[in-house]
Amino acid sequence: MQEIGLVPYPLNLKFSRKKGGAAFMRIFLPEEIGFCFGVERALKLVRDELKKGNHIYTLGDLIHNPGVVESLRRKGVIPISSLSQISKGTLVIRSHGASPFLIKEERRKGLKILNATCPYVLRVQRIARYLSMKSYQVIIIGLATHPEVEGVMANVDKRRAYVVKTPEEATEIPFASKIGVVAQTTESIDNFENIVKNLVEKGREIRVFNTICKVIRQRQEITRRLAKKVEAMIVVGGHNSSNTHQLVKLCKSLKVKTYFVESRNGLETQDLKHFKKVGLVGGTSTPRSAVKEIKDFLLSIN
Repeated sequence: MQEIGLVPYPLNLKFSRKKGGAAFMRIFLPEEIGFCFGVERALKLVRDELKKGNHIYTLGDLIHNPGVVESLRRKGVIPISSLSQISKGTLVIRSHGASPFLIKEERRKGLKILNATCPYVLRVQRIARYLSMKSYQVIIIGLATHPEVEGVMANVDKRRAYVVKTPEEATEIPFASKIGVVAQTTESIDNFENIVKNLVEKGREIRVFNTICKVIRQRQEITRRLAKKVEAMIVVGGHNSSNTHQLVKLCKSLKVKTYFVESRNGLETQDLKHFKKVGLVGGTSTPRSAVKEIKDFLLSIN
C-alpha cells in the first residue's frame, strides 16, 4: 500500500466474528489529512483577531464543518446571515468568498473587514471577471446554491453566465461565439471533464480553466486509489461540505461500502466489524483530530 502514499497503521483490531474465530481489521489512512491551506489561513486570521478582544462575526459559517464552527462560537465568533444583524465589530469574509458589492456595503457601514477568502477561490473570481469583461459567455461548473459559486456569479454579467452541475445541463447551454469555463474549487475532476466534453460544440471559441483546487484533486485521487484496495471507506467531514461530499460520491461510484460521518457517533460499528480492510479519509475542512478520534475509537471498541 505504501506505493500510493498510504500509511498502514498496524492496528490489527480483533473482533469476534463467530464462535472459535476472530476477524482482524486493518485501517489505512492517507498521509495527507486535516485542513487544507485555505482553511488553515482562515482559522489563523480569526484566531489572531480573537487575541485582540474584538467582537467577531462571520457572514455564514467560516468553513463547512459544524464542529469547528461551534468551537469558534464558544470563543466568541458568531455566524450571521445578514449585515442588518450587526452595526460594529469585525466581520470575517468566510473562506468561500463573497460578492464584491457586499464587501463594499460592509465597509460603508464602518465595519472592520477581515477577508479570509481562500486564494484559490479568489483566483476563480478573477478569471471569471476577466472572461466576462472580454465578452465571453461564462460557464461555472458547480452547485448554484453554494456560497462560493454565488460569489463567483457576483463578479460576472449574469445575463451571459450559467451555472452547470451535470453533463446533461451542459447540453442545454445556448450557442455563443465565445465561451469561458471555470469550476467551483471543490468540484469533481471527473464531472468537470464530462461537462467540458459537452460544451465543446457550444461555441466557436472555448477557453477552459481548470480551477479545481490542487489539494482537492490530490485528495480525490488518493481516495480513489485507496477505495479500490479496501472493503469499506469511512469519510469524515461536515454534511454541508462540498469537497467531502465529492469524496463520498467518488467512493460510492467505485462500489465500495461507504460511511459518511461527522464524528465517531455516526459510525455503525456492528457493520464495520465484518470488514478486514477499512480506509479512513477526511475532507479539507475536516480537522485532523476528528479523523484521529475515529481511528482511536475503532481501537477502543476491540
